[in-house]
Amino acid sequence: MSYAAASVSHPQRGRGTDVVVPATLGRPIAVRENRMARQVSRQIAHGYAAFAACPAARVYLGSPHCSRVVGKGVRMAQVTVPPVGDLVSGLPLPPTQRVAHHDQIVDAEIPRSRSNRWLRPAADMTASGVALVVATTGGATVQPAALVALVVAWPMFLAGNGWFVRRPLGEPVGVRIGRVLRAGAGLGIACWLAAVVVGDAAAPEVLVPVVAALTLAVLVTGLAPVPGLSPTRVVLAGHPDDVRSAIAELATSRRYVVAAACVSAVPDAPLGTLPVQVGVSYAADVTDRTNSDALLVLPGQGVTHATMRRLQWRADGAGVPLYIGTGLLDVAPTRVSVVQGAGMDVMQVRAAPQRGPRRAVKDVVERLLAAGALVLLSPVLLAVWLMVRRGSAGPGLFRQERVGRNGETFTMLKFRTMTSTAAEEQAELAELNQVDGGVIFKIRNDPRITPIGGFLRRYSVDEVPQLWNVVTGQMSLVGPRPALPQEVERYDLDPRRRLAVKPGITGLWQVSGRSDLSWAESVRLDVKYVDNWSLMLDVSILCRTVGAVLNHRGAY
Repeated sequence: MSYAAASVSHPQRGRGTDVVVPATLGRPIAVRENRMARQVSRQIAHGYAAFAACPAARVYLGSPHCSRVVGKGVRMAQVTVPPVGDLVSGLPLPPTQRVAHHDQIVDAEIPRSRSNRWLRPAADMTASGVALVVATTGGATVQPAALVALVVAWPMFLAGNGWFVRRPLGEPVGVRIGRVLRAGAGLGIACWLAAVVVGDAAAPEVLVPVVAALTLAVLVTGLAPVPGLSPTRVVLAGHPDDVRSAIAELATSRRYVVAAACVSAVPDAPLGTLPVQVGVSYAADVTDRTNSDALLVLPGQGVTHATMRRLQWRADGAGVPLYIGTGLLDVAPTRVSVVQGAGMDVMQVRAAPQRGPRRAVKDVVERLLAAGALVLLSPVLLAVWLMVRRGSAGPGLFRQERVGRNGETFTMLKFRTMTSTAAEEQAELAELNQVDGGVIFKIRNDPRITPIGGFLRRYSVDEVPQLWNVVTGQMSLVGPRPALPQEVERYDLDPRRRLAVKPGITGLWQVSGRSDLSWAESVRLDVKYVDNWSLMLDVSILCRTVGAVLNHRGAY
C-alpha cells in the first residue's frame, strides 16, 4: 500500500509540516512533531484529506516505511492512527456511529437498547417474598425482628455469592445452582450462630426451614427463563473472517444480537448491514457508545497479545464485560480450565470419560431401568404388536442392522411402521429425500408409512422395543442416533466421532428437533454429546425427552 506524503506550509511561520496520509485508517503515519500535526490528524479523523485545507501543500508518493517517506535530516515520530472514534475523543461525538465499508467511511444509525436487566432480580425477590409468606403462614412462628433480619440478610448473601453480577453471555447451570446453594448454606449457618447470641428469638428449628424455602424459590426463578428479557447486544472484535463466522454462529440463537463489529483489517465484502469500524483497539469504546452488553474478542490475525491486554484495560475502565473467543467448538465449560506455564496463560481441555466408574454406573443403571420398563410395559407392548400385525401384512417387529460402538454391528428392534416392501421402494423415492447431504433418507409424508405406523412414530412408541437392545448392552438409553451401515460408509471424519460411544434410544438429536434437523446439525449435536458426556447431561436429556415426545416435533 502506498502513502501520500504532504508538506504543509504554515501560513505564518512558513515552515513545512511533513505528513504521510495512509489509504486506510488504522495504519501508521509519520508526522513531524509540532502543533500542525495534531491539526492535520483531526482533519484525517473527520474523513477529509490532510492537505485539503492547505493550498500550499506539496504532495508526494511515499514508501510504506515511514522512515523513508521524507528526506533525510527531518526528525519524525511514528504515530499509529487509531480508528476514527479515538482521534476525535477530544471533540463532540458525531450523532451517528462511524462505519467502514471497504475503503469508505459512511454513517449508520445504531439503535439504543432498552435495558430491562432489573427483571431477573425482581423475579428473584418476588419469589423470595412469596416463599417467606408461605413458610411463615404454614405453621412456623417467626419473631418480627428475626423476620426483618432475614429480609435484609437474604439479598446480601445472594449478592456476596455473585448472584446479581451481570454476566451477559451467561454461565453454566451448575455454577448458578452453586451460588444459590452457598448463599442458602451461609444464611442457615448464620441463623445457627444467631441463636447462640439472641436465644429463642432466632430459633434454628424455625428459621432454617424458612431459609430452605427462600433457597428453593430463587433456584426455581433463577433457572427458569424470564419473559420480557431483551436479547444480549454483543460487539465483535477480530479479523473480518473470524467476525463473519461468529455472526453466523450467534444468529442461531435468539439470545444474542450483534450490534457492531471492530475488525483488524478492511473486510473484502460488507458484513451485511452490520455497522463496522476498522480497528480492534477501540472496540471497548464502540461497545460503550452503542450501549451494548458485552464485547467478544476473537483472537487471530491482527489481534496481538499487547492489543488484547490494552483492550482489557479499556474495557475495565469503560465498565464493559469482556469475553475472549477460544476457537473451541461445542466444548462444555466444565471441561475447560485456564492454567499458567512458563509465563503463558494456556487453556486445558479435558476429555470426556469414555471408561471408568461413571461409565460403569451409566451402563448398570440404564440396563436396570430398561429391564424394569420392559416388564412394566409388557402388556402394552403385546397390544401394540398385535395392532401392527393386524394393521398391515408383515411382522410386528422390524429388525434392522445398525452400527454401534467402535463400528460393531448389531440387530436393532423396532415396531414396524412401514410396509413390508419399504426397502425395495426407497430407490424410487430417493429424489424426494428432504435431508441435505444425502447421507440419511427422510421424507415428511412418506407414502410407505402405514396408518398405525404414523401414530406410533408420532408418539415414538415404535422405539420402545429398543429397550431390549439396552438390556443386552448393544445400545444405551441416551446416546447418538444409531446409524445404518450404508450411512457409515459415507461418513467423513467428524461423523465418525459418533461411533465412540453406544448409540441411544434418545439423545440431543431427538430433543432438539429429530427429523427436522439438517444432517450437519444432527452430526454436530451427536458429536457435542460424545465430547461433553456426563451423568447430569444424560439426566437432562431424559427429562427433555418427555417434552419432545409430547411435542411431536420432527416425529415422522
